Amino acid sequence: MKGQNIGLALSGGGIRAMIFHLGLFKWLARNGLLEQVKRVSTVSGASLCVGMIYAHNNHEWPTSEKFLADVLPSIKSALSIDLQLSALRKLFTSPIYWNKRVNIVAQVLESKWGVYGELPNLSRGVSWYINCTTFETGKRFRFSQERMGDYTIGYVENPNIRLSEVMAASAGFPALIGPFVLRAKDYEWVSSKFSDENRHLTNSRAIHLWDGGVYDNFGLESIFKPDNGGTLAGNLDFLIVSNASPSIGAQLRKREWSVRNLKRLLDISMDQVASLRSRSVMDFIKRTNQGMYFKIGNSAEKITEASGCSEELKSHLVDKCLTVEQVQRAMKYKTTLRRPRDEDLHLLLRHGYEVADCTYQCYQKHRWEEL
Repeated sequence: MKGQNIGLALSGGGIRAMIFHLGLFKWLARNGLLEQVKRVSTVSGASLCVGMIYAHNNHEWPTSEKFLADVLPSIKSALSIDLQLSALRKLFTSPIYWNKRVNIVAQVLESKWGVYGELPNLSRGVSWYINCTTFETGKRFRFSQERMGDYTIGYVENPNIRLSEVMAASAGFPALIGPFVLRAKDYEWVSSKFSDENRHLTNSRAIHLWDGGVYDNFGLESIFKPDNGGTLAGNLDFLIVSNASPSIGAQLRKREWSVRNLKRLLDISMDQVASLRSRSVMDFIKRTNQGMYFKIGNSAEKITEASGCSEELKSHLVDKCLTVEQVQRAMKYKTTLRRPRDEDLHLLLRHGYEVADCTYQCYQKHRWEEL
């Protein structure tokens, strides 16, 4: 991948996704590839991950060396503070925020995890797209350093919005955290070709933004266009998709109504959308060899077997990587914002790194050595 412009599409999944993706970033940095990343599109836990990378590097995209030496250790230290518990404590002391729980998450991101500053002030060497779902339109609402909005409502150029609020909005899972309330009237909206019929939305008191995973848990649209067999956006040459969503598996239904039942229905819907998008992007990767797809829960055994690599490489990777049982434990880590135990943090970080390394070793290494 040396010399190629790389785009990253990173899925949601709470703290599990955040740490798994940090493992990918560690692998990229170890191989001197962070400098080649040109676009990043994130959802939910991945938005927390990338937001923390910026927040812990003075709002700049880090070099590979800087990430390994300073940024990753700083983020790991911040993760020792329980974001979810801190938010709950603040909520009980400020019950007026009950219908704005995601705003509490934003406040705690600032006070506990050190996430400060405005989104437009981030360095613009890398284009970062933070994905939400607009409740009112059912479309993808996208934040970036340059603008925010969705194509039916319209857009705001250089939006004056805090980094913590954007991260929290992207992670606002329905029923658990709830929507981020964006005061639409506070901004000047630029018309899109669809926006005139929705003018009442920009003049309304608020627009409600939910977890981007409800619309697309990969945030692919900013990186990959599926039309005509698939193309990469902008000037990208190579795509990396990192999927930290677990298999939904079988589950018995609980009592007649519960938050868990609602979450289950959302998980099923999101899983089906993810499956459809995965097929499209996997077909593109197989045909063009212009990408890699990383999936949580893929062990070294599974990756090497599927790739048909040599027995020597298979034996080497299986011996040095996590066992199948350890990989399953990482995949089943709950979608939560709770503080991870040290052993779980190490497990998820190592698993993310090893999935990236094994996939590269089995599918890409020899090709790139030949170029």
